[in-house]
Amino acid sequence: METEQGTGPACLGGLPAAQWFRVQRESAQARGHRLTLWLRGSPEWTAAGARRVVAALPELDRVCLAERPILAEPSRPLRTATRLLGQDLELLILDVHSGFDPDGFGAATGAIRGGGLLVLLTPPVAEWACRPDPQAERIAVWPFAATELSRGFIARLISVLESDPTVVRIDQDHLESMIGSVEDTCLTEISPLEAASSHDLSRPSTPDQALAVDAILKTAHGRARRPLVLTAHRGRGKSAALGLAAGRLLVEGGRRLLVTAPRRAAVETLYRHAEAVWIEAAYSASPSNTCDAATGLQSLAFHSPAELLEHGPEADLLLVDEAAGIPAPVLTALLERYGRIVFASTVHGYEGTGRGFEICFRDTLERLTPNWRAISLDTPIRWADDDPLEPLVFRALLLDAAPAPREAILAGAAVDPVDPSAEWLDRDALLGDEATLRELFGLLVLAHYQTRPLDLRMLLDGPNVRVLVLRQAGHLVGTLLVAEEGGMLDPALRAAIFRGQRRPRGHLLPQTLSAHAGLMDAPLHRYWRVIRIVVHPAVTGQGLGQRLLAELERAARIERIDLLGASFGATTELLEFWCACGFVPAQIGVSRNAASGEHAAVVLRAISEQGARLLEKALRRLASSLPVWLAGPLRALDSVIAATIIAALPPPDTDVAELTSPTAVTDWRLELEAFVEGHRTLESSLPLLAELTYQRLAAALSAGWIDRDESALLVAVTLQFQPLTGLARRFEARGREALLARLRQVGGRLIGR
Repeated sequence: METEQGTGPACLGGLPAAQWFRVQRESAQARGHRLTLWLRGSPEWTAAGARRVVAALPELDRVCLAERPILAEPSRPLRTATRLLGQDLELLILDVHSGFDPDGFGAATGAIRGGGLLVLLTPPVAEWACRPDPQAERIAVWPFAATELSRGFIARLISVLESDPTVVRIDQDHLESMIGSVEDTCLTEISPLEAASSHDLSRPSTPDQALAVDAILKTAHGRARRPLVLTAHRGRGKSAALGLAAGRLLVEGGRRLLVTAPRRAAVETLYRHAEAVWIEAAYSASPSNTCDAATGLQSLAFHSPAELLEHGPEADLLLVDEAAGIPAPVLTALLERYGRIVFASTVHGYEGTGRGFEICFRDTLERLTPNWRAISLDTPIRWADDDPLEPLVFRALLLDAAPAPREAILAGAAVDPVDPSAEWLDRDALLGDEATLRELFGLLVLAHYQTRPLDLRMLLDGPNVRVLVLRQAGHLVGTLLVAEEGGMLDPALRAAIFRGQRRPRGHLLPQTLSAHAGLMDAPLHRYWRVIRIVVHPAVTGQGLGQRLLAELERAARIERIDLLGASFGATTELLEFWCACGFVPAQIGVSRNAASGEHAAVVLRAISEQGARLLEKALRRLASSLPVWLAGPLRALDSVIAATIIAALPPPDTDVAELTSPTAVTDWRLELEAFVEGHRTLESSLPLLAELTYQRLAAALSAGWIDRDESALLVAVTLQFQPLTGLARRFEARGREALLARLRQVGGRLIGR
């Protein structure tokens, strides 16, 4: 194929350009492959080349993603690329002159079906890696501009594209004829392609999809508490299988079905197939009648995960699509609430990372529903098994990255029993060490349910990012990513952040403390924020997480950092981990994060004297705010989390210890004793109990007078004002009176009885 030789051939492979495009399209269609055509040249030349492709193949269903006009129809902005999830395209034109969006590239290419074409428009290779990329602005934290960032991600992407033998590369200098008129290419000599027959949406496309549908139906018909986990790569018909099964259940009737996913758009495929099954069944029953699909789908309602938790609608079966994009605590709550449930997840997806979902959620399934089942879809439906575009996208975005195998880690530890060595990675060197990069990104995938392709770009080019790893016997057993934040010397900028008038990109910790905790000078100090910390699953529980943080603290002291910190969705386990490592909660968000369903917590550890003074201010502010928040916007916060935060706060300025000690004879003491002995009602004693809980909880936990569940009970009743009737089931008490008796016992231990 003469695509890169000569000085401007009038044809490609001996054919006029338009005819050559059609031949390539026919060949790809016959194989079920998706062809990548890479046009490399000036913006004007590559745009003309894209128009030539469209002129040669006008019948293809197409989308052009660009920030400039290229075709006769309007281009779609790059930011809309992720909306192509679930759509079906034959031709995708992606203009990289407008910048390269890793998330959009991954999502959009998945919309191309077998026989389709991806047309990449880029600068010449020699120039691309040197040019500023407008999309890099997303990782350009203040005060850096996109033009100042390293370009390691683009350099690696170019290398992947150059080394792939299936990519057709056409340079401007070698194909000037593409800019000629359409009439010069003898389109009349090309016979039109036959339209591909559309698949029947009401029936499975592959044997393993049929097995998946049967497994879903078995879950619906079978015994409760036996959830099904369905996993697949993209293009295998996972969502379609959910829809086919849902449609059959709707036809059977008598069942309430619910659907949830991170976004409503993620279940469009599910609903299309359910509708097709319903319409087919209705037509078979009465061919002369028109079918109202909306009526049939009324029993297949979509609710967001947050709505399911808040309102708890009843259902005979819950279908959870793209489960990897939903936080594990939310999935756990759904698993506990619904007796029959199907979790479906894309293994390498853009709603979340399926591998992390599988590993992190497996223990929960084993604990709560040991009879759970798993099934996978392996056969592609929308393209051939040997399609070249899927592995190309996987390599480019490291979607198939994985940590070292468990066996290799354990074998390495046996051969080399010495503790893992800590090292700070040089990111330029990392670009030349693909094996380490794949292990590193594979670990990061495990660390967070929403790891996405943009995180790879941040890892390689983020201007304020550092990478710490633990290595043993040649493999990575742990890693920590840290972002440098703060150091804003301009008083006017700090004041604008405090007033909510400025929000410089990045700098999460100092801006949160300023804008939400009321600490105007917080951005002045220097922070290292832990973005991700993860230990290989084969060696968890060996203190390696603490080892990473200890090495981080050592380096922070050398660099004269003021505070270490992290921000995350608050769970009891995470708060306890950070507190055990010497960090303390300094701020809690009063509303739930839309993505995680959790309240964002900030934890800090002071390194310098200046940092210690700021941390003390933050803790005092939190201690004064928390009682009001718990009675208002945080009333629904998990009381175990609330108790964990209270226990980590410093002692209040005023203590009721003397007033409630066994030797004191005061009205407070007598009132508390009367409550403990059952002579006073909870309602009349609530103000004093609230004061006692808030001031004595930490000491009581530390002394072992009460356990974690008892501290949570105290917080839920006395600070969050949750009714006993609603708490009885949660705390495994037989009704209100039994829980009140338990509360009296716990109160007695608080005052030393």
